[in-house]
Amino acid sequence: MRALIGSADCEISPGALLSDLVKVYEEKLAGDPMIMAIKKKVGKSLLVFIVNGKVIRPERFDQIRLEAGDDVRIVHPVSGG
Repeated sequence: MRALIGSADCEISPGALLSDLVKVYEEKLAGDPMIMAIKKKVGKSLLVFIVNGKVIRPERFDQIRLEAGDDVRIVHPVSGG
């Protein structure tokens, strides 16, 4: 099953867990300066994952199976002043 992450496709297995997609996306953003700064300050990326219109709490990432046609949105934190 293909998933669109930003402007790049990635392959995940049909029925993959949301946690699998989270890992792929966090690897994709590992060098992003904003993510690096947030991880340094709070210890995690603070990315928010929304599946079919519902915000999924991180402790549920291993419980959500993705299927073809699911609408997965990823909110990337931004800070500034």
